[in-house]
Amino acid sequence: MAAILAENRGSAGLFGQEQDWVPRIEYGIDVLFNETSTSPTITHMRKLIVPLAALASLLLAIVVAAAARGRWVEARSPNFIVVSNAGEGQARKVAIQFEQIRSLFRDSLPYVKRSSSPVITILAVKDEDSLRELLPEFWAQKGHTHPGGIFINRYNQFQVAVNISAHGDNAYEAIYHEYYHSVTMPYFPGLPTWVSEGLADFYGNSIISDKTADLGMPNGDLIEELRTTPLIPLSTLLKVDHSSPYYNEQNKVSIFYAESWALTHYLMLGDNRAHNPAFGVYLNALSQGASQDEAAAKAFGDLGKLQDDLKRYIGRFSFPAIQVPAPAKLLDSDLTVRTLSDANVDAYHGGFLALHDQFQQAEPLLKEAAQLDPKLALAQRNLALMHYFREERTDALASLSAAIALEEQDADLRYLRAELTFDDVSQSDPQIQEDLQRALASKPDFAAANCLLAVFLAAKNEKLPEALGFAQKAVSLEPGNASFQLALAQVLVRAQRYNDAEAWGRRARANATDDRVRTQAEQFLYYVKQARDYDAQVRQMQQEAAARASASQSETPSVEISVQRILDTSVDTSVPILKHRGPDDSVEGVVTQVRCNGDAMEITVKLGAASAPLLFRAKNRNRIDYTSDIHTVRGDIEPCSELKGHTAKIVFTTAESKAFHGELAHIEVTK
Repeated sequence: MAAILAENRGSAGLFGQEQDWVPRIEYGIDVLFNETSTSPTITHMRKLIVPLAALASLLLAIVVAAAARGRWVEARSPNFIVVSNAGEGQARKVAIQFEQIRSLFRDSLPYVKRSSSPVITILAVKDEDSLRELLPEFWAQKGHTHPGGIFINRYNQFQVAVNISAHGDNAYEAIYHEYYHSVTMPYFPGLPTWVSEGLADFYGNSIISDKTADLGMPNGDLIEELRTTPLIPLSTLLKVDHSSPYYNEQNKVSIFYAESWALTHYLMLGDNRAHNPAFGVYLNALSQGASQDEAAAKAFGDLGKLQDDLKRYIGRFSFPAIQVPAPAKLLDSDLTVRTLSDANVDAYHGGFLALHDQFQQAEPLLKEAAQLDPKLALAQRNLALMHYFREERTDALASLSAAIALEEQDADLRYLRAELTFDDVSQSDPQIQEDLQRALASKPDFAAANCLLAVFLAAKNEKLPEALGFAQKAVSLEPGNASFQLALAQVLVRAQRYNDAEAWGRRARANATDDRVRTQAEQFLYYVKQARDYDAQVRQMQQEAAARASASQSETPSVEISVQRILDTSVDTSVPILKHRGPDDSVEGVVTQVRCNGDAMEITVKLGAASAPLLFRAKNRNRIDYTSDIHTVRGDIEPCSELKGHTAKIVFTTAESKAFHGELAHIEVTK
């Protein structure tokens, strides 16, 4: 690629960290556009879309023979498992490339450099047909865009599927983008959406050559989008969140990604990095509780002027980038390669399909893998995950136990069995503690295992100092994880450190990116207040009892009975509960949130201004009865779009999972 070297000067690293040896490079955009280049559509799934090919036939069903077809190899490096049908050489190349990009990202981000990272499985396939077998949903509908690769992060499983024959200046850009998210999300989950996506594109457009690596490379497709589509006003861009049309609607999301990248690139590298300090001021203001408008005014001043400056920046014919020495390549001794059996191939394919809910294709592959090789732990592990995702919890536990019998030291399997046992069997089962301790023995920095062990010990109300240590470690490993912060708060409230518990509960609520966690945090804060009030009442009555006892021994027994009555009615602050839960209970309140995923639905109900919100779910919302006495809402209500904001009577049964208050049976809209 042609490049013009600008003045060789020291340039500040991200947010002002000095890197004296980093030269600044200018890249001309003429080399980014040519007759053979394409302009991919950018979607919020991010994002590499290869040119749409004509479909020669209907979607082929995935069967065992299809998964096992051809020769597959597995290349293992310290941080990646590459499974490929493109040959041993390509598998090695992909492993080396991703080890280098991992080093590049971590060296550029000091806050993650010292932390461990999960092993990522990459299914690097040779062509589009192979990718179609892994992502059948993208080919099921004629005219649907076909991704060149996707990154899945689900339940401590990090997996990639990528077509290594995809064209473009950087065929891995989409994967790098999502990998950057996985690296940074545990630390900064609350970044504004435009910053999160802009930084992911900035780092995603990185290219590694033999001697150098370039970060922040200009992206021709994004630039073309910016030059052919009206820009989003910055006052709007800065406030886009995951519910915004600009993040979800096909005709708006492309310009959102493009403009987020351009603004991030400008603030980080534009005008010889003159705006880098302002970017830091903006983020710091937000972290201290400022609103978007306040933070933007403090950091950037006139947004109209900033938008004009951005337009001029987009119109340039060259863009700066950061060049650093290429990370060292792996030694041959750091890579192991083997040819995979049919059972292994089926287990890898079935596991990947299960991760994105393609159960119809995943199930026969995983069952066949287990039948071909009954001692294959990978098949049992992925069967367990499939059962878990389908909420077949008993089958999941059975598969986990089978896998652990084959692979006793697997920390992920141990953790998952502990969690399922804690949720579905008993919170005091000693197997939980054994599994978690074994998991931490092999993986001490396993944040989720530290967190669950803290919750387990706190639930038994024993070894609270030890529980506190585990909770604090989990938070230190993933400082932005709201669930871990909430677990720490639960341990603190068990230790009667109410002010500290409330502070962490508020932090968890502020950092929550998931409505369920946010609701749990709100419930927790309500119960902290109750627990504090109960303790205050107990102390007051104990003081009164002591005073009366000194005056008259005859009054002591009745006071002691009153104190005991308060103690007996104190709430369990680790898990907010409903009173009088039975097989057919009901509450009435305002539906404040509705979330639908496939046939499943979750609703949040607020009973009153002083009460904590309650969370209910339905595995299949189509099996719930809906009624209404008001003329604006009929019995054929569409719950996903029409329930929110209405007052309703909720009839429910006791939920198996403690994450919910109940399973929905009937909803009657009353107002």
